[in-house]
Amino acid sequence: MVAAALATLALVAPAAAFDPEATFAKGTTIVGLQVGGGAVNNVEDHRVVSDISFMNVSPRLSYLPFAPFGSGWLRSAVEPGIQGWFQYYLSPEKVTAEGLKVALRYHLIGLEFAGLVPYLELTGGAAGTNLKVLEIRSTFTFVLESGAGLSYFVTDRCAVDAGYRFQHISNGDTSTPNRASIPTRA
Repeated sequence: MVAAALATLALVAPAAAFDPEATFAKGTTIVGLQVGGGAVNNVEDHRVVSDISFMNVSPRLSYLPFAPFGSGWLRSAVEPGIQGWFQYYLSPEKVTAEGLKVALRYHLIGLEFAGLVPYLELTGGAAGTNLKVLEIRSTFTFVLESGAGLSYFVTDRCAVDAGYRFQHISNGDTSTPNRASIPTRA
C-alpha cells in the first residue's frame, strides 16, 4: 500500500504555492476515500493469536468547525468526521465487517513542507461482522484505531495520504469469548 502511495507521489507535481490556511479554513468540507490493509500483530504477547489479514475501504466525510490555531511549528487544524467502514478478511476465512466510525484527525500544518502535512488520527465505532476467531465470536464488534500519516497535497483541494494505524476490534465483553478472557504469556 505504501509503495502505491509513493508511486502516485512520484507521478504528480506538488501543489504550487500550497496554502494550508486556505485548505484547512473554518467551514471546509472534506470528502475522501481510504483504502488499506493489514495483518494481526501480537503487541500484547498473547500465547495464541489468530492468523488474521484483511483489506478495508472507508469513505470519509468531515467538516472543519474551527479555524487553524497555534503558531509556528505548533500551527494545527482539527478535522472531525464520520467514516463508513467495510473490512474484508482474507484469512483465516473470507468474511466481512461493516459499520460506521467517528474520526478525529489532527493536522500539523505548522510542519508542512513542499505540500506534505503530517497528521495524527483516532477513530472509533461499531460494526456487524461474521468473523469467527479464537479472540472474538459475535456478530457485533467495536473498532478502535489510532495512527499517523502524511497528506501530500497535489492541489490545495486534493491530497494523497499514506498512513499507519493500529486497529483494535472487540465485542466489549457483550459476548464470549472476548480477548480479555484469553490468558497472556506470563
